Amino acid sequence: MEETLLEVAGDFVKDHLLLDIVLILVATVAIIASMAIDLFFGVRKARQNGQATTSTGFKKTCDKARKYFSPFMVLICIDLITCVIIPFPVFSLAWAAWCVFCEFTSVREKAWKKEEIRKAERTMNIVVENKEDVAKLVAELLTHQTDDKQNKEIKK
Repeated sequence: MEETLLEVAGDFVKDHLLLDIVLILVATVAIIASMAIDLFFGVRKARQNGQATTSTGFKKTCDKARKYFSPFMVLICIDLITCVIIPFPVFSLAWAAWCVFCEFTSVREKAWKKEEIRKAERTMNIVVENKEDVAKLVAELLTHQTDDKQNKEIKK
């Protein structure tokens, strides 16, 4: 009876788990490789823009890895549970493809485009920090425009 149970377990691993494990390993390597490529090009783009490569930028890669691999681990578990029904790890492969696509688009962004995005972010931060001043300026502009309209109507 024990040999039969071991044979059944061995057959199950051969028939269902082996392909899943190999494909999951390939997906994991693909995510890690794409993140490494993005990190390399990110450092290169930062140097092109004259920005220092600090630990803050490198921490973003660690945060990205956490954001990628947390759902990936859950999807691996789902794929391993469903390996009897679905012959290959659909969920983890789809997530890995999404992660690699995101890294690909990140690498393809031009350095000047990222700099423009950063400038826009800085401008918005200044506007948000000085929202009272901006509100006063808008109120003055609106008041000035209504005064101009009234003066034009009087002149007619």
